[in-house]
Amino acid sequence: MNYGLIYTIPFATLDNSDCIVEIEKKGYTGVSTELTGGASPFVVDIADDEFAYTPLRFSTATINVVGGDYLQELFSTAYQQYRVTLKKNGNITWCGFVKPELYTQDYSSEIFTLELECISAMSTLEFIDYTQSEESGRKFVSLWDLIKKCIDSSSSQYNAVYFPQVYGKDASDVVGGNILKEMTVSEQNFFDEDNKPMKLKEVLEEVCKFLHWTCADWCGSLYFVDIDHKGNYSRYPSDLSQKLGEESIHVKSVQDIGFAGSEHALDVLPGYNKVVVRCSNYPVGELLPEEKYDNLKELLTIDNVTEDKKKACRSIYLSPDRWNCRLFKGENTIDNNELDLFKDEAPSLDGAMLMKYCVYEQEKNDKGDWIPKITDYSFTNVIRLRYPLFRTSLEFRPGWYKILSFKGASATYADGAIGISGTVKVIKNNDMLPWGNSAAGYGKNLLGCQIRIGNKYYGNRFGDKMMGFDWTDDPDCFTQLSLDSWNNDGSLDWVTIPNDKTLDMPYTGLKGFIIPINREISGEFEFSLLSYGRTSSNSSGDMSGELIKDFSVKYQREDRGSKSNNNSDRIYENVINGSYINELDEIETKISSYNDDGACYSKVILNDGYLTNNLYSSIELDTIRPEELLIRRIIHRYSAPQIKLTQVIKATSDLTPISVLSDRFTLLSAKTFSSV
Repeated sequence: MNYGLIYTIPFATLDNSDCIVEIEKKGYTGVSTELTGGASPFVVDIADDEFAYTPLRFSTATINVVGGDYLQELFSTAYQQYRVTLKKNGNITWCGFVKPELYTQDYSSEIFTLELECISAMSTLEFIDYTQSEESGRKFVSLWDLIKKCIDSSSSQYNAVYFPQVYGKDASDVVGGNILKEMTVSEQNFFDEDNKPMKLKEVLEEVCKFLHWTCADWCGSLYFVDIDHKGNYSRYPSDLSQKLGEESIHVKSVQDIGFAGSEHALDVLPGYNKVVVRCSNYPVGELLPEEKYDNLKELLTIDNVTEDKKKACRSIYLSPDRWNCRLFKGENTIDNNELDLFKDEAPSLDGAMLMKYCVYEQEKNDKGDWIPKITDYSFTNVIRLRYPLFRTSLEFRPGWYKILSFKGASATYADGAIGISGTVKVIKNNDMLPWGNSAAGYGKNLLGCQIRIGNKYYGNRFGDKMMGFDWTDDPDCFTQLSLDSWNNDGSLDWVTIPNDKTLDMPYTGLKGFIIPINREISGEFEFSLLSYGRTSSNSSGDMSGELIKDFSVKYQREDRGSKSNNNSDRIYENVINGSYINELDEIETKISSYNDDGACYSKVILNDGYLTNNLYSSIELDTIRPEELLIRRIIHRYSAPQIKLTQVIKATSDLTPISVLSDRFTLLSAKTFSSV
């Protein structure tokens, strides 16, 4: 939605520069009104922090308006409802928004000063959820696109955006390339296990932490500052569409600029000799998205009893939320979005449905009526599979049909394995009611699966284990999931997908059908459950189907001695030779390099593989792991006490966050200071 100009506040600075504050309202189409500014019409405050590697430093502003109107129109209820832009001599100098529900005014006078608090455009990211880039699934997204998404979502009007020329694949790539476009991370990293998204401000903060940069707004532009960088910065427009040029670091003397006040101060800041960086790993664990059966929409409820009425069964058919179940009627396929149209036919449809059931005993009361022996239902959650009738047009492979599928977020899988487990009750009768044990002598080889990661598929074209399984580019590859028993004597209530895990497999705790991943495979994860077809639909059912419970598809990395805890964070710290320790507060990052961590959503990908210690830094003139580089930076800067100089100087357009200030005051021995 576009913004329309609703108020203007013209004023002049002390040096008689023409300024105007423009206040726009989202969706406004009326005429604008000119307001009168107070003694200080527009005041900007820059965030201050003593730690040089603070990832975000955004500004705030205060508008002072004189008049008799309470301007209730500006009582904002949303963080991007009223956009504020300060222009000096026609150039944008600050952009942000009126802070909702916060303003101060005099209530006793007819003429009063109204104070409106504003926050920078980038600060509004604190209230905006991260959204995945494509509806089809969570992909890999580049660090460049993450930054672009944050800037676009801020609805800002920045003159330019500056990036330091620090990182690359090698020395030539630092200036000639854009490694931010090539470093990617899974979008799942920005959603927790309950599918709750991060706020965009936190996403930007994590990107800056990973790069050791500070994002700051200044005089109408946005800067990504590397305080240790002595080289050039690349300049882009606010949409990051193309590189416009380069900006070099300017060295300025405060004596040449001139002072504008007397509130100068010099502080000595403590040094640090101990740094700990904790990388918060987000491991890929349970690949199967959880379906919360108790919360699913109920399609149909059916009550059945045995002929002798001693047993009853309540079956509730459910509409899936996260799994895509496929049903068949004749030559037609029915997907999730069509289930409501066929809910009354649910028990007779071929394919997979979600169902919960409760089998319970009944007894006669004094009146001779059959009544339940239970007072509450205790449901078993299952996937109800009726084997599809053979239909060549709907086959995935000869005799095999895809009956259920789901997709997981993109990640890079390496040094681990996938385990598929579950138990099955085969039902021979056409009514598919679970009165007794699993049917004897049926259904051992009628389940299969196809697993895809990116463009790699596991198995072979026949799903036959005897022919050997491997990861290939063939989309016809799959595997059979044979059960561990034919149950010939009918003694088993449920039959299990066998546990292939052996003692020499380094995946402690993993069970079921084991699929090893002994090389890096990147991309979206997709799982499809397969069923073999049946030849008849007569009353005997001819192996009508099966119920599957406790179904699990799980990834687990290899055991690695003391590193075997799959959920542990990775910690980097420097070694101290000495008894005195002054430790910096622990730094936690949610985007990091790979260090034998198994499949994690939080790890950066570069050159189709994990980023490890192969990131080139123009500061080190060598490749290095980002976390180790951060420790080196901090120790180099804070190994001895630091001097913080606060001075009140005249405003000048030459002064930016990438400027270096010098002071010729003799006690400081002509020290230089960064303006950040």
